[in-house]
Amino acid sequence: MPPNLVDQTRTKAAYGLQWNRFRIVRPDEDRATFRNRTGLSDSDLRAALVLDAGCGMGRYVRVAAELGARVVGIDLSAAVAAARDLTANLPGVGLVRGDLLRPPFEAGTFDHIYSLGVLDHTPNPRAAFLALARLLRPGGRIVIWVYPREKPALERVIQIHRAVSTRLPLGLLVALSHLTAPLGGWKRRLLASRWRPVARLGVALNVLTIGVSMHPDPEVRVCDTLDWYAPRFLSRHTPEEVRGWFTDAGLVEITDLSAGQVHYHAGQGNGVNFAGRRPA
Repeated sequence: MPPNLVDQTRTKAAYGLQWNRFRIVRPDEDRATFRNRTGLSDSDLRAALVLDAGCGMGRYVRVAAELGARVVGIDLSAAVAAARDLTANLPGVGLVRGDLLRPPFEAGTFDHIYSLGVLDHTPNPRAAFLALARLLRPGGRIVIWVYPREKPALERVIQIHRAVSTRLPLGLLVALSHLTAPLGGWKRRLLASRWRPVARLGVALNVLTIGVSMHPDPEVRVCDTLDWYAPRFLSRHTPEEVRGWFTDAGLVEITDLSAGQVHYHAGQGNGVNFAGRRPA
């Protein structure tokens, strides 16, 4: 079945619920994460027309708009309602509900496009990327962040977990995400221990409960855990694979942004993070 015909009902429901329930605006962290994962400077954004591909509740739309960009946010789900609330006081923001596999924009429209943690929740991340890359104007730049491929044993654990979780009602997953939030805090403390046996216990516990977030903020932890277990689609990728998408799209100046990144919270945010530019 073509990827744009795959049923995405679960995705719409999961993210509509998640981003309208969890309004996790953390301005300092959001700005730091945006700069880290996009590599965009103030001068890059000033007066530029930017697409946030998979905007969710709009926290990065807000960051880009506050830095002077004209921003269009697109999301498959009813999360656009939360994004409208968050950006209501900002000029130059437009929000659209639509599918990244068939984005409703003309080719060559945008100066910059970013998609952070979204393509890996689509039925076909490569096809979605190629559809977005066509929207760049000559000289325009696109940046994406997706989950990294794990070692085979850990991949198997993830598959087993999600084979169950993606069949559970969303309301139950919200409740379970709340119940497991303390576990994420325990994992974080164990892994930070200077006593090697305790740190090893933390590693083992993290493998067994890989989707339970260790974010230091308990509310974000609940939201991130739900984000891992609820969506129907969650793919993980290698740097070589993602670099190949950029090459296939005819992009140049392909850059691995993950090299040397320092994250806002230690141990948070590791992923496959690439940028590239359409030839002028």
